[in-house]
Order: sequence, then C-alpha cells, then structure tokens
Amino acid sequence: MTNPSPPCIQLDPIGYLRTGFETLAECPASLMGNDGTSYIELLPHYAAGLHNIHLASHLIVFYWLHLSNRKPHLDATGCNGSKRGVFASRTPNRPNPIAMSVTRRIAHDQNILQVEGLDCIDGTAVIDIKPYVPQLDHIPDATIGWIPPHSEPALNR
Repeated sequence: MTNPSPPCIQLDPIGYLRTGFETLAECPASLMGNDGTSYIELLPHYAAGLHNIHLASHLIVFYWLHLSNRKPHLDATGCNGSKRGVFASRTPNRPNPIAMSVTRRIAHDQNILQVEGLDCIDGTAVIDIKPYVPQLDHIPDATIGWIPPHSEPALNR
C-alpha cells in the first residue's frame, strides 16, 4: 500500500477556553472532576456561528493541548495501572494533542459561551464546537475494558 502525499494541515483557533486553571497541576484529571463554570470565548468574527446554539443543551468542544508532550507514546499508563498505547487511552500526551469534551451549555452572550466544566488550562485554544446530538452521539451498548459496566469511572486518565 502506498501512502499519498500528506496534505498540509492547518488549524486556526476559533477562540480560547477560560477555565481559571493557571497551571496544569490545577486542572482536574477529568471533566468529572470539574462541575464549575467555564467560558468559551470565540473570536468575534466567529460569533455568527453561534446562531441558534440555544437549541443544544450540550456541546462537543475540540481544543488543542498546547502544553502536551507530543512524542508518540507507545505505552500510556491506564487508570488501573495497566499499560495501553496512546491510541487506546485518553492521555493528553499525543502526537496531535487534540482534546474533546462534552460539556453542558449554560448560556451565551454574543461570542461568549458559558459552559459547565472543562478540564484544561486557561487560554487553551478552541479548534471547533459541535452540538451534542443524543440520538446520534449516544451508543448505549458501548464498553471499555478497563472500566467495569455500571461503575463510576476513575477521575484519572
């Protein structure tokens, strides 16, 4: 199998997260560790993209973890102490440190979204926002091997 010429990939921030966490040590290890209010501050020229955002109770937020170690990790430590590859874990240390969170939308005013809980450092770049659609995004029979069914997940990655 031959590889095609790689495309040029360019990501430009559409805004920035305002979480109040100044250092990585202050950040919760998971969304479940932060039920506080955070803000998504879009660049003003993207404000029109929020038209009818009030129709979505929850949002999927994609952001760039600029302080991550970008070396590909073959063995990431799991929440139960087992080793897993980077693509079988939720470690922030990834070749392309793109993070995704589903967060509850509280309110919005012009280019500012108020949301419940985010688990990253203040000033993190937002690269996209999409509405969470329960009928499409929820997979009731999905499982993950390191968390037993019907148990509360650990708050670490």
